[in-house]
Amino acid sequence: MNKINNKPAKVPKPMSNLKFRSSLQGCICLFFLVLTAQASGEVTRIEITERETLSSAAVDYQYEVITGIMHFALDPNAQGNGAVADIQYAPRNGAGLIEFSADFQVMVPSDNIANGSLMYIVNNRGRPSGGPGAFPDDPMYARGFTYLLTGWINELEAGNGRLLLNAPLVGSEAQPITGEVRYEVIVGRQTESENIAGGGHLAYEPTALGFANATLTHRVNQLDTRLPIERSQFDLAVAWPEGRNQPLVTLGVDAGLQPGHIYELIYEAKNPVLAGAGMAGIRDSVALIRHGTDNTGLAAQLEDLDLPAIENTIALGNSQSGRLLRLFLYDGFNSDLDGQQVFDGVIPVIAGAGYGMFNNRFAMPTRTNGQHENELFPNDFFPFSYGLSLDPYTKRVDGILRRAMETNTVPKVMHIQTSNEYWIRGGSLPHTDPLGTADADIPDNVRFYSIGGSQHGSGNGRPRAATSGQLPPNPNMWAPFSTSLQVAMHEWLADGKAPPASRYPSVADGTLVPSHLASGEINPKAWNPLPGINHPKDMYRVAYAEYGDQWDEDRVISIHPRSSDSLYGVLVPAVDSNNNDFPQSTILPPLTQVPLATFTPWNLRNPATGAETELARLAGGYIPFNRLRAGASDSRNTVDDLYSSFDDYLSKYEAATDRLIEERYLLPEFKEAYMEIARANREVFE
Repeated sequence: MNKINNKPAKVPKPMSNLKFRSSLQGCICLFFLVLTAQASGEVTRIEITERETLSSAAVDYQYEVITGIMHFALDPNAQGNGAVADIQYAPRNGAGLIEFSADFQVMVPSDNIANGSLMYIVNNRGRPSGGPGAFPDDPMYARGFTYLLTGWINELEAGNGRLLLNAPLVGSEAQPITGEVRYEVIVGRQTESENIAGGGHLAYEPTALGFANATLTHRVNQLDTRLPIERSQFDLAVAWPEGRNQPLVTLGVDAGLQPGHIYELIYEAKNPVLAGAGMAGIRDSVALIRHGTDNTGLAAQLEDLDLPAIENTIALGNSQSGRLLRLFLYDGFNSDLDGQQVFDGVIPVIAGAGYGMFNNRFAMPTRTNGQHENELFPNDFFPFSYGLSLDPYTKRVDGILRRAMETNTVPKVMHIQTSNEYWIRGGSLPHTDPLGTADADIPDNVRFYSIGGSQHGSGNGRPRAATSGQLPPNPNMWAPFSTSLQVAMHEWLADGKAPPASRYPSVADGTLVPSHLASGEINPKAWNPLPGINHPKDMYRVAYAEYGDQWDEDRVISIHPRSSDSLYGVLVPAVDSNNNDFPQSTILPPLTQVPLATFTPWNLRNPATGAETELARLAGGYIPFNRLRAGASDSRNTVDDLYSSFDDYLSKYEAATDRLIEERYLLPEFKEAYMEIARANREVFE
């Protein structure tokens, strides 16, 4: 039960005083900056800490990389800030505003290539994800985007280049906020102790009562009975990393933590963080760059960034970051405090059906629900689709873009995912009705791109040995498709050029099917069993759950659900006779269009990591074809069935690559990287 009580609590110190420039002019600018910015409650100061120039004799352009800290002040009475959970309990400065800060990085192209589009990259657990790679090798640099990243997660430890959010705790010393928190801990090898929030992540401070009465259970699989561990047999160690206002909490178990087991820890905690400030910071930093400011002091600091003229704004997020973008839209943050549009285009990548615990009391941004882990945490909940749909359990009509429609700030959306998200992240729900009985009506401003034969993380095309899964990991390289579609989004916004057609499996044409039959057996349309290969006993099933009467309005969890029979209808892509996805219903990489193997979107946990009947987290698999029909142990094609020679294989592979380029799913710049993968397969034919 969440409550405000009279127990003492740590309250963060107010933000340090603004650093004044030595000149009188600088002092005057900052004086007006503070007065005017605090009157409106947005970005108050841009503090630059480092500048670096990226250049190379190989190209005729350069980028400047600027890092620093953005300081913010939120007006708790502003209508646009009402979406920040618990904002009414956050500490205020003398002007009645809520102060916080965020690390930022901006990459500024030289004028000769600047394309007028700002690409905001939502960092993944503090690190860049989905943006350009090594300079100048990544062809995206030549496209001339301006890139911006800001810290949006408070629960991270400092260091390792992480971009941090520095948000205040909510509540006060006189009236601290407390509540029951739930953590799941799963380890891949036996150990005596483990960080309950995951490596590099921080948790919430137990109250004295919470420390004494904490409960711990363990079970092998999600549906198994929870077996209690006596309080005397486990311990919680609380440490305070320097400069952070959340603690590192380590669970120690006398008997050790067993690999694959699910350890569920519940205790009363205090001092939740104002987690939603992260999304407010994204909104306000992009709005400042896009729309400018009348504040002369802040305008001067913005000018110091030397940004090109920005005509279009795009948000890109991979995985956790893509889920953040879905919640950003759903919670109404695409309208700034003046009612202006923040992002013109939004690209959630490998997000599946979910959101995340990004804007609620006792938020846990890194939690991700799966078939074996973190089930029924409030990450995956209705609505799933961008257009309006009906929830069969609450009878509520809603859609991710509803608030944007109400404020006339609807962006263009490209939802990109792999076939792995269908198995492990409910990926069908964004483009079907909630029960999976029919295809959803897709708004005209939304495109869906499903990348077949791939796992959650893009590979490099080269197979490697099995590690955490029973099968070798899926090597398909799919990131270039995501990158190519980023360029298509820019052209859609800047030039009005229609993007490539949506490509995704559908209920209507039979390419989107149940993973299992009513009997519990695998559906042969989703997988043809192979000798010696274990296949999934189930997939991740998204469920409706009750989190208490304060969840819908206040994002406060007062009930931690343990089970639910109210399942939404999740489906997976159908496969061909070789157990590969179809090129008509997915964007299929050439390595799978012209296959030498089966590229599974799932994998099972390696027995060494425990729970070997369960899906490996975010992983796919790779099962090579036999070379010759003689002695072949399964019904799939052999290499010799498909190709008369290596040259025949290479010719078909190149033709498949060229088709993807013609269809505009792949930029020509990436062709050579794909051809190198094919040429490396010569040894299969020798």
